[in-house]
Amino acid sequence: LHIMGFSSLYFFKKNEQWKSYNLLRTGMLYYWLVCPVVILAITGSPSFVFFIYFEPAVAMTYFLAFINIGLHAYIDFDENGKHLWAVNSSAVIDGDDDYFGEDDHLAHHYSTNTYFKDLKTYRAKKMEDFKTMHASIFQKFSILEHSLFLLLKDWDKLAEHFVDVTGKLSKEEIISLLKARAVRKEMSYYEYEFKWLPALKKNHWMN
Repeated sequence: LHIMGFSSLYFFKKNEQWKSYNLLRTGMLYYWLVCPVVILAITGSPSFVFFIYFEPAVAMTYFLAFINIGLHAYIDFDENGKHLWAVNSSAVIDGDDDYFGEDDHLAHHYSTNTYFKDLKTYRAKKMEDFKTMHASIFQKFSILEHSLFLLLKDWDKLAEHFVDVTGKLSKEEIISLLKARAVRKEMSYYEYEFKWLPALKKNHWMN
C-alpha cells in the first residue's frame, strides 16, 4: 500500500494537506489506471502490462524495503539528543557489488556532491568524526547481506564485518554496540502520532 501511494494519501488526508493529497491522487490515477489502460490498448497484451509495467513496481517495493533495513538500521544520539549522523546511515567498503560508491550510504546522505572516485578522500577527512561516533561502517559484504544478518539477528556476523576505526573495541563490545543501536527508537508510535505530527502541523511545517 505504501508503494502504491495509499498510505501517503491517507497521511495527507488525515493531516488536511489537501494540495499534496490532490496531487498524489491525480498521480496515482494516472499511474495505476490511465497508463496501464493506454498500454493495454496499444499492445493488446495483459501479460505485457503485468510483467513490464506492474511486476517491476511490486518487485522493487520488496527489494528497496529490504535493502533499506541495512542502509538505515542504527540510531544513536549525542549528549544533546541529536542524531549521530555517522550512525544513522551505513557504509559498506570493499563490497563485491560496489562499482560506483552505491554502498556508501553515509556519503549518499551527507556528502551528496562527492564523486565516487573521491570517497576514500572523503572518508579520510571525516575519520576523526567516524572515530568519535563509532560510525556505521562495514566491509567485505553487500547491503543485502547486511539486511539479512540484521533480520536473522546474526550479531556475530555483523561484528565480523564492522569496521572499528578506533581499533579499540572488542568483538563483544561491537556486538553490544550494534544491538543497542539496532533496537533503539527515536520515539514511540504514540509520541509520533499524537505529539510530533500535531506539532508539525501547528507550526505549519507540513503546509
